[in-house]
Amino acid sequence: MKAAVIGGGLLALLIIVVLLTVATPQSDTETSVVSTSDPQSTTSNGASPSLQVTEKSTAASKAASSTAEGENTKNLIPFVLNELVKDKFELFIAEHAEQVPLGVQIAYVTHSESLHTKDTHDYAVDLFSRFVNYKVALASEDVEINTVQASLKSVQEKLDARYDLRRQFFSHQEYEYLFGSDAASDNDALARLAIAQDNTLTREEKKNSIIESIAGASDREAFKPTVDMHRIQQIKQQYRDNNSRFSAISAEFGHEVAERFNTLWKKQDAWEQKVADYRAHIKKLESANLSKQEYSKLLREYETSDFTENEVKRLRVVVNSNN
Repeated sequence: MKAAVIGGGLLALLIIVVLLTVATPQSDTETSVVSTSDPQSTTSNGASPSLQVTEKSTAASKAASSTAEGENTKNLIPFVLNELVKDKFELFIAEHAEQVPLGVQIAYVTHSESLHTKDTHDYAVDLFSRFVNYKVALASEDVEINTVQASLKSVQEKLDARYDLRRQFFSHQEYEYLFGSDAASDNDALARLAIAQDNTLTREEKKNSIIESIAGASDREAFKPTVDMHRIQQIKQQYRDNNSRFSAISAEFGHEVAERFNTLWKKQDAWEQKVADYRAHIKKLESANLSKQEYSKLLREYETSDFTENEVKRLRVVVNSNN
C-alpha cells in the first residue's frame, strides 16, 4: 500500500513537471537563438563567422601597415658626418631662406624623418640645429675678413675669433668635418697675404712666391688656371722661338694646349709687328715736314689700307699710351 501511494505520488509529481514545462512560453530571445542555432553556424573553436572576419581583417591591416612601414624603412639612409654635410646644410638653409631660424630647424626635423634612419635622426637634427644657431651667431659677430685692405694681424685675429665661435657649437671632430677645408684655405690665404705685404720683396718676387705658395696649397685646384698660365708665361719667356715653346708646353700640358697657345702667340707676334710698322710709318711722316692736313690725310690712307677699324682704334690706344 505504501508502495502504491509512493508510486502514485511520484507519478503525479512527474505529470505536474511535464505540464509546467509545456505550458511555459519561450522568450523572443530564446526563440531567436533556437531558430538560428545550427551545428554549422559555429566553428570548431566556438567563434561566430562575423567575429572571424573581423579578426582576419584586423590582422590583414596590421600586416599591411607593417609591410608599408618596412618599405619606408628600407628607403631611409643613416646620417653620416662627413665633408659633404656642411654643403647639404647650407643648401637646405638656402632653400628655406624665407623662414626664420626656428622655422628652418622645424622644417629640417620633418626632412630628416623622411631621409634618415631612426637611430641617426636625432643626431642629424641636433647637429643641424646647432649649425643654424652658429650661423645666427656668426651674423652678429664682426669676423668678416677683407684680405685686400686688412693688415696681417687683423686677419689673424678674425680667423682666431671665428675658430673660437665655431668651437662653441661643435666638437673637435665636427669642426674638422664641417670647417676643416675652410680652415686650411684660410691658412693658405693668410700665408699669401704675408708674402703680399712683405716690403722686403720686389713685385716680381712677390708674384713668383705667391704662385709657388698656391701650387702647394690645399685650395690649389681653385687656382689651377692661374698657376698654369703663370707656368706657360714662364715657358714663353724662357724660349724665344715658337717651336721651342710648343715642345715645352706640349710636354707639360699636352699637344692640344700647345696648339692653342702656338696659334695665339703667332697672332700676337703678327699684331706686335703691325704695331711696330705703324710706329715706323708715323715717324716717317713726322720727319717729312708735312702740313697738318697732309699728315692726317696720309696717315688715314695708311690706316685704311692696312688695318681694320677695330685695329686702328687699338693702334691709337697703344701708341698714345706709350707716348
